Amino acid sequence: MKHQNPLMSYLQRRLSLLPQWLIVLRLIQNILFFVIVFFCSSVFSGRSKMPISDLYNTGQDSRRYTLADGSTDEHYFLTNSADKNFLGPEARVSLSTGFPMDRWVPNNEFSKWISPRTDAVNFNESGLYVYRTQFDLSKFKYETAEIRGLWSTDNNGVNILINGKSTGFFTPTNAYYGMFPFEITEGFTEGINTLDFIVYNINAPTGIRVEINGQAEPKEYVFGN
Repeated sequence: MKHQNPLMSYLQRRLSLLPQWLIVLRLIQNILFFVIVFFCSSVFSGRSKMPISDLYNTGQDSRRYTLADGSTDEHYFLTNSADKNFLGPEARVSLSTGFPMDRWVPNNEFSKWISPRTDAVNFNESGLYVYRTQFDLSKFKYETAEIRGLWSTDNNGVNILINGKSTGFFTPTNAYYGMFPFEITEGFTEGINTLDFIVYNINAPTGIRVEINGQAEPKEYVFGN
């Protein structure tokens, strides 16, 4: 003879005495409880990261439309140039047709190539070129920030620096045929942060193209309006 657990028997008797609507109500309460727990755990476990809004692709304006050829990039500027005739700080959107665009990975609706001169066909001097962009983490918990992106260079990308510290990312000599991924998850600081993209030009044209996005946890959570 099969014996039933006394506790289960007791619970079944108790449930049988409850009105049906009360059982349904208890069930709904339990479901809501687990939904709230899951929501809170999601919010406070880092799933609430928000976009870092002042990170821009190369060749992009403040509304995130691509700039016209020849425009000055508003968000990237040269801090070092090997060409005494194009010392910066302006970085220009390169011409989209002809050489070297017939070799460089094509522009798209999200980003464009920039270089020390818009007519990159006329070449720049050999040496190092450093393109800098900055973003503000004042409203974020800077230690939670993370940045991911793609970059292409002519010629090779030597390094990406976050606040002067090496990330170890580089591109090959003929990188301009494609885009190469990078990811930065440390090295951030409170307030203004700086990214430096270092490019070495062997000869002929030089330039860089970057597509980038980032996110971090805000310092305060504000619900509602």
